[in-house]
Amino acid sequence: MPKSVIEADYVVIGAGVAGMAFTDTLLHHGASTVAIIDAGHGPGGHWNHSYPFVRLHLPSRHYGVESRVLGNNSIVRGGPNDGLSSMASGPEIVSYYRDIMDHVFLPTGRVAYFPMTRFDWRAHATSLVTGERRAVKARKKLVDATYAAVEVPSLQKRKFQTDEGVRCIPVNDLVRISGETHCYCIIGAGKTGVDACLWLLENGADPDSIRWIVPRDAWWINRSKVQFTQDLFETSFTYVADLLEAIGEAASINDLFLQFERRDLWLRLDRSITPTMFHGATMSKGELDKLRLIKDVVRRGHVQVIHRDRIVLEEGTISANDDWLYVDCTAAGIPPRKAKVIFEPEKITLQWVKWGRSALSAAVLGYVEATIDGDDLKNDLCQPISAPRTPADWVGTFITTTRNEKRWSSQQNLTKMGAVVTT
Repeated sequence: MPKSVIEADYVVIGAGVAGMAFTDTLLHHGASTVAIIDAGHGPGGHWNHSYPFVRLHLPSRHYGVESRVLGNNSIVRGGPNDGLSSMASGPEIVSYYRDIMDHVFLPTGRVAYFPMTRFDWRAHATSLVTGERRAVKARKKLVDATYAAVEVPSLQKRKFQTDEGVRCIPVNDLVRISGETHCYCIIGAGKTGVDACLWLLENGADPDSIRWIVPRDAWWINRSKVQFTQDLFETSFTYVADLLEAIGEAASINDLFLQFERRDLWLRLDRSITPTMFHGATMSKGELDKLRLIKDVVRRGHVQVIHRDRIVLEEGTISANDDWLYVDCTAAGIPPRKAKVIFEPEKITLQWVKWGRSALSAAVLGYVEATIDGDDLKNDLCQPISAPRTPADWVGTFITTTRNEKRWSSQQNLTKMGAVVTT
């Protein structure tokens, strides 16, 4: 039997970005107590397990909590992102959220934090260190901050088979290569795969030494157009105007994305190939130019099996060399999950309510919970958004975001939070 009870007004499961942003806003707009239960060793969620060279793909200030800005609003000088707002690294993000816990949350006396503790979703939590099992009681609501959790490369099970002797590593281990390898095969076409290719190129790898397996081509948002910072306000405002103009002129869904490209709003690796993937990630034109230096790009679907002399893909087999190092970048990032009701009588399930903005979405939900009565009104203000997987999914995310922002504009204090700034 449990020896003690973890009890608070709100019990938040998960100390990742969503759980931290929700808690921060809840604390600053009310007097509730919060217990945060997390299986990890420290705040920051998946960033504690990210690959060493990962960075945000949007300005840092878009990823912090309400009470304290992430980053220093500096501008990048030099490199493929020259002139754009700085983007925090993984270690910077982890340090930031550790600081929020230690110097913002805990000093209030209203937050209890339980790291290395697993919640079983049956009202009990168990310490992963001591094995102690405790009952959990939320006097107001249980908050699920794990529903939209990110799939991390270093923790995922490999999605393809490899023969004995094939050297295949998760992307996290790329920085620990010994110098014996000079040929690389990057598997995956999402942000992680792009980051791996760019890291190799930036560290002097010959583009001809890289094979890049791209199961599906993606559309990328032009990073320079979506800065939404004071210094770059005009560019971002023009982006919104161009976006709306393209929507008005498009003859079809497919033509819509071509309109975006013509206006330099969206980018693709190869203009002769129509992308079938869109996860909402951004890319700079400088990064795109570097990626286009890689000529050995394989587009035959997902990898099935890697033998020492060949690779079996969904759409055929290609030859391989025994001395290649394979880098697994196939983690899904945000796996596909159906949107579900956010506010229930005894539970809140944190999800996007503004597409692509996890911290802001969670902060809005914390504010709505703290200041507005009635779950029906809360759910009307906050329709959930599923992460896009295909270009066509963008339409739904845009419509729901616009719909939510319109509803928020009817609430004066939501407007003051800056929640209606279009991104």
